[in-house]
Amino acid sequence: MPWTNLTKDLNSILNSFVDLIGCDGGAIYTLESTPEGVPVLVFKAMVNRSVGIHAVPERLKAYVFKLDSESLVGKTGLEQKVFKENYAEGLKTADGNTAVHQLTTDILLQYNTQNILSAPLLTPRGDLVGVVQLVNKIPTELQPNPEFSEQDERLCAIVSGQAALAIENSKLLIEQQSILDGFVNACVTAIEARDPVTSGHSQRVCDFTIHLAEKVNKVNQGELALIHFTETQLRELRYAAMLHDIGKISVKEDILKKEKKLFPWELELVEMRFKVMRASLRAQLADEKHEFELAKQLRDLDKAWQMILAANEPTVLPKEVSQTIVELTQLQVQYDEHQSFCALTHHEKDRLCIPRGSLSTEERIEIEKHVSFTYEILKMVPWSRGLENVPHIAHRHHEKLDGTGYPLRVPGPEIPIQSRMLTICDIFDALTSKDRPYKAAVPIERALKILEDEVNQGKLDGVLYKLFVDSKAWILPSTGFGIKKQAA
Repeated sequence: MPWTNLTKDLNSILNSFVDLIGCDGGAIYTLESTPEGVPVLVFKAMVNRSVGIHAVPERLKAYVFKLDSESLVGKTGLEQKVFKENYAEGLKTADGNTAVHQLTTDILLQYNTQNILSAPLLTPRGDLVGVVQLVNKIPTELQPNPEFSEQDERLCAIVSGQAALAIENSKLLIEQQSILDGFVNACVTAIEARDPVTSGHSQRVCDFTIHLAEKVNKVNQGELALIHFTETQLRELRYAAMLHDIGKISVKEDILKKEKKLFPWELELVEMRFKVMRASLRAQLADEKHEFELAKQLRDLDKAWQMILAANEPTVLPKEVSQTIVELTQLQVQYDEHQSFCALTHHEKDRLCIPRGSLSTEERIEIEKHVSFTYEILKMVPWSRGLENVPHIAHRHHEKLDGTGYPLRVPGPEIPIQSRMLTICDIFDALTSKDRPYKAAVPIERALKILEDEVNQGKLDGVLYKLFVDSKAWILPSTGFGIKKQAA
């Protein structure tokens, strides 16, 4: 986008050059680098009024010129001084060298260059950022065969300063965006380092959300036809989607990574207790007359242990399993004359009886705090103009239209459309992700049905959901991310 704006600015500056100095046309080249790091000059703006050119033709965009004496533009950049050449008697420079690039462009454009003024574009600090060339001084009655004069050279120096500043400012903006992109990517890396279970989630949600926003831009009827996201707004949405979970860096790591209802060390404690209980039974019922009783009680312990392992999974807990877990708090085995073990403590029982998922109520509240942490972190960033709503969009990605979301519990009118899109895409990816060990991925059809149920309950935006489904926004266009359409 910055280069697009720069091209417009340079075309405007170039037309001012041409009008001020009174010539037929010209070109502006910017200093860039090849993938190998070699500095080159490339066409960035062009005007040639006699042949109707007002932008760089496609066939010239691939041309590059090294900073050397092989071409006039390269020589101008290399020596950083003004050159005035007259080609009226042939395409030769003052020192007898052929102006190869000019000959090539003349052939491509079917144009005859008579004279040329070539000047470096230098910033106030003296850095080369490009070259400007003006061609064919326009004849007048007093000067039927005019050439570029010293006055033209002085005027050129004034206007070239404006062009140099425009190029430098554009490059600074690109560098600023590059720094911001690097910051965002570093933050996502930090999020995933703390929560590797959801690795790739932020990028996928970003891709889904931007894809949906692009679909919104193509709608030409209904309420969505009134909405159009600009390039800057899409960039703002991209950052909000990439950083929507950055608050997770403030959540306790053991809760963030919790895969089952009991923490590993809690399950190890229960397992150790069962081993002691088995050993105690064997010691107490060691004689032959208790052989059958021992076998029965050991089977009961084994069955109880398997029930505990089943209940520890983060799936929906069947009622009968929940009841059995409660009963295990009463299962005791005496291990000495005065003391006995319970199979489960009440704390362990409460954990294992979590009806769905792996988090207790307290732990879920702790996880939900990540949205508030996200807002607090993002609002500390000095977002540039046009990106101010990044914290606001991310802050509402868990809100629901009926006010049952979190952390603010705000109703629909207070949830921006960007957040509504982000919510749909976030839920879809959470349901369909295959990289989460605590749950199996939900098939796409089932995930869409779950989203539809949320719409019917008044929680999600129905218009956006319909567009998400109808436009297949969950199929990303060859980005390497997201759900790819399966062959029939």
